[in-house]
Amino acid sequence: MKVSELNIYPLKSGRAQSLSLMNITHEGPEGDREWMLVDEAGKFVSQRTLAKLATVNAVYDPTSLTLAFEKMFFKIGRKTSFSREVKVQVWNDSFTAALEPDLYSQALSQYLGVNVRLVRYAPYSQRRVLSTNKDWKPEVRFADARPVLLVNTKSLEDLNSRMPAPVPMNRFRPNIVIDGQKAYEEDTWKRIKIGNVYLSQPKLSARCKITTIDQQSGVSQGMEPLATLANYRRDTSNRVNFGTLWIPENDGTIQVNDALEIIS
Repeated sequence: MKVSELNIYPLKSGRAQSLSLMNITHEGPEGDREWMLVDEAGKFVSQRTLAKLATVNAVYDPTSLTLAFEKMFFKIGRKTSFSREVKVQVWNDSFTAALEPDLYSQALSQYLGVNVRLVRYAPYSQRRVLSTNKDWKPEVRFADARPVLLVNTKSLEDLNSRMPAPVPMNRFRPNIVIDGQKAYEEDTWKRIKIGNVYLSQPKLSARCKITTIDQQSGVSQGMEPLATLANYRRDTSNRVNFGTLWIPENDGTIQVNDALEIIS
C-alpha cells in the first residue's frame, strides 16, 4: 500500500491544494486549515451553509497565503503580529484566534454574499483533540475533529460501483489518499506509519452534505453520494462513515508514493 495523493486545505472549506510532500506537525499537516471564515458571532462558516466557498482558491507557502476568486487575488503574509484576538467556535470548541485585516474579510464577504471575517490559527490559539491517553494532549487547528483525514482508493471504487454515476475523490476532501488492497480495510487499523510519521487514535469520519457539492463549481449535485453511502455505511449512532481520522504522534514528512505500514 502506498500514498497516491496528498492535499491540504489552507482555508477551511476552500479549494484543495495538492502536494507531493507534506510536512506534519503536532497540529496536523503544515498549512492545513490554518485560516477560516467565521460569521459575526464567531461561529465557523463552511460549505455546509455556503457551498460557494468551494470556489475560493487558497494556496499556502511558508511565507504567505494566496486567496483567489473571480478576478481578485491577494497575499497575506504569515509574519504578522497576531494582535487582533477574536473568540471563535468550531462545533463545541470555543477558543481564541487572530483576526486578519478587514480588507480581506470585506472582499470575501462581497464575493460570497454574506458577512464573514477571516481568522487565523495563531501561536496563542489552543484547541485540544480528545485523546484516549490522558497524558497526551494533541491539538488540531480548524479541522472538524482530528488533524488528518485518510481515504482509501479501494473504498471509493466500491462506493462508485454502487452509484448511478461515479464521484471523484475530492468530494471527500482527504489529506492522504492511499492505494489500498481492499475496501474499508482502513476502518480496522489502530496505528500506522507513513514516511517517518506515526498516526494513531483513529475514528471513522462521519460524512455530511459537503460530499454532495461539486468541488469545482461549488454547486450541490443532489443527494449523492450521501444517499448511497447511507444504505450500507450507517452506524448505530446514525452517522454515515467514509474514511478515517487520525492524530499524528510526531513531526515528520510524508511524500507521494510513501508506503503505509500497519503497526496494529
